[in-house]
Parts: sequence; structure tokens; C-alpha cells
Amino acid sequence: MNSQTPLNRFVRCGRLIAALSAGLVLISAVPAQPVAGRVDSRYLLIFDTSSAMKKRLPSTQYAVERLFLSMMNGQLEPGDSIGVWAFDRKLRAGDFPLQHWMPQNAAMIASDVTNFVKRQSYARSTHFDVVAPEVTGLVRNSERLTVLIFCDGGGEIEGTPYDDAINATFKQHQSELGKAGQTFIVVLRSQLGQFIGFTINSSAVGVNFPGFPPLPVPPQPLTPVKSNPAPVPPPAPAIKITPLVIIGTNVSTTLIPLTPPKVVLTNPPPTRVESNPPPAVKSLVIPTNAAPPKIAETHTNTPAPPEDHAGLSRKGALAIGAALLVAAVVVILFALFRTRKTDRGSLITRSMRKK
Repeated sequence: MNSQTPLNRFVRCGRLIAALSAGLVLISAVPAQPVAGRVDSRYLLIFDTSSAMKKRLPSTQYAVERLFLSMMNGQLEPGDSIGVWAFDRKLRAGDFPLQHWMPQNAAMIASDVTNFVKRQSYARSTHFDVVAPEVTGLVRNSERLTVLIFCDGGGEIEGTPYDDAINATFKQHQSELGKAGQTFIVVLRSQLGQFIGFTINSSAVGVNFPGFPPLPVPPQPLTPVKSNPAPVPPPAPAIKITPLVIIGTNVSTTLIPLTPPKVVLTNPPPTRVESNPPPAVKSLVIPTNAAPPKIAETHTNTPAPPEDHAGLSRKGALAIGAALLVAAVVVILFALFRTRKTDRGSLITRSMRKK
């Protein structure tokens, strides 16, 4: 027994430290959530404390615990306000302090609400007319409001657009739920001062919430429209004038660009072909005794060679050439004869000297 006592204390201390650590983590995470632009959402739980509700107290407490542990089916958000009222022939609206939802406080808030319901006195009949004006005023002043009414269905609801449908459902199922010891849970929802829907539920089944429509987009602030002054025409672009170029004595007013464009001829013009080519010159055979023929004048643009008036005739040229040829032959023969004669004399002289 003594060996187990320190171990049990150690386990308890470990659990306590773990719980404190988890609570610190959750608390530190709450301020980090964005608050700007958040929708102000309120939840109000109203409990009927008539004598008929006393035997339905266990089912009522069970429904309350389930709602908070499920965070109203996941619709509760940190910072949402939670109010609790009770009524019979009069309304008790200030007996329970206003709560602000924090997920880490779910069990504590559920316990406080169930204890508040348990402490009420269930001895009188109820009248919804003491509740209707207060609910209507709260709807007008709330951005989003969810009202949950826990009742036995013995009275008639007033002050909502759904009175007839709700009261008809009460009459139809009041006996059935009374025998089972179950409670009616009526859900009313409003947004921007207007009711938007309702549901009627049983504590044995659970609670369904009508959905909120999307909030309208806030109007954008109007920006003052500035009167636009008359447009000023832009200044005329400055034109750079190329100076005149004077070549020779003729003054030209045509502007010559600084860099002439480069012209590339993709199809060069064909070469001009003379339509009247000059006639081909035929070779002429001129006999030696005949006088040179006269060359007919042609219409070509080639100038005729000048006539040599100081030169010899063709016949005289041939005679001179023949004479020169004969003279050359005679000179050659004379030179050969002279050379041979000289060679012979030298041989005789040589032979006589030897003898």
C-alpha cells in the first residue's frame, strides 16, 4: 500500500501538468485568431419552468450538455455570447451571468447552465407573452441571434412569424413527448433584425439549426468625383529641317537625306541588245597585182582609220623585200666561202712546217 501511494501521487501530478499545459496552449491560441470583420453572434437559451417540465428535467439537462459539448453542432465560435433566461408567469432574465464562448470552457459552461436549470422552482404554469416582447427587441438589436426555447408545448408561442406552425406542432406531438419525458426545443434564428427561419426538435433526437444566409456586402465608400480640367493640347512636335545643299550653280530645293537609302534591285534590268548589230566583216583575198579595193562605208559609229599617204604601194613593198632577201643570201654564201678558204691555208702551212 505504501509503495503505491507515491506512484498514484506521481500519476495525478502528471495528469494535472498535462491539463494545465493543454489549457495554456488553447488560451494562447485564442488571441491569435482574427477579430477584424467578425460577425457578432448571440445565443439565448430560454427554459420553461412550469410544473410539467419538472419530470422532463433529466432530458433537458442531457440536451444542454450535448449542445455545448458539440459546440452547437460546430456553429459556436470563440467570443460568441451566451445568455440564459427562465420564465413561468414572469421572465427571469438577469439571474444567469452572460457567458462568452471559449472551446476550453465547454464543460464548465454546460455544468453551470444545467445547475441553473436544476435550481429553478417548477410549480406554476407558463405564459409565452412575457417572453415575446423581450425576444422581439433582442432580434432588432442583434446582427445574428439564435434563440433556443426548452418547453413542454403546453402554451402558445407569440410574437414570431412562425406562431401558427409552431403551435400546431405542439398540439400534434405534446402527448407523445410528455409520455416519453422528452422536451420540445424550438430554434428561432434572426439576422440583421429579421427572422430567417425556425425548427422544432425533440431532446431525444437532437437539434437542427436553420442556416444563416450570407451577409450582404457592405457598400463601398463613395469617392468624390473630381472634375477633369479641359485637356490641354500637346505642343506641336519640333521639326528638324535639313539645310539646303547647293551643288554647282543650280540650287535644288529638294531635301537630301543624311544617309541615302540602300537600293537593292531584286530583278536587275535586262542588258540592252542592239536591234541592228553591225554586219560581220568578211575576209577579202586581194591579188598581188590588183589594186586594193575600196572599203565601203558602213553606218557604224567606229571611225575609219586614217589613210597613209606617205607609204609605199604593195607592189613596191614586195620588190624591196625580195631584193633584201637576195642580198642576205649572197652575204651568207660569201661568208661561208671565206671561212672555208681560211681553214685550208692554215692546214698547208702547218704541214710544211712539220716537214
